[in-house]
Amino acid sequence: MTASRRAVIQVLSAVQCAYSAEEIHRRARRRHPRLGLVTVYRTLELLVQQGLARRLDLPGPTRYEPTEEGRHHHHLVCLSCGSIEPLQRCLIEPVEGATFGRRFRVTGHRLELFGYCHECIAPA
Repeated sequence: MTASRRAVIQVLSAVQCAYSAEEIHRRARRRHPRLGLVTVYRTLELLVQQGLARRLDLPGPTRYEPTEEGRHHHHLVCLSCGSIEPLQRCLIEPVEGATFGRRFRVTGHRLELFGYCHECIAPA
């Protein structure tokens, strides 16, 4: 494992919620100043392929976050400023494992709620 990849993995493992490749790059350069953005993208895609990270295709830049065995969270996405906050309480978990008729069994889910954060709806 190269020092560049190690820096990306360390940053990704420390995030609370999804970060863009550019945000990960900016933080990882504090650990490894010569780290290139292309290396960050390649490392993130490798981690996604290995199941160690997941890619979130939301409005704005693609974001990445580590996969956590047995634990997940959902996202609150601001349509104005693009901020993303984790929603720790799962609203769908009771459906997990349910069978709908004989043709479909739920094995996983994702949920993103879109709206406006407090700062974007606050009067100026």
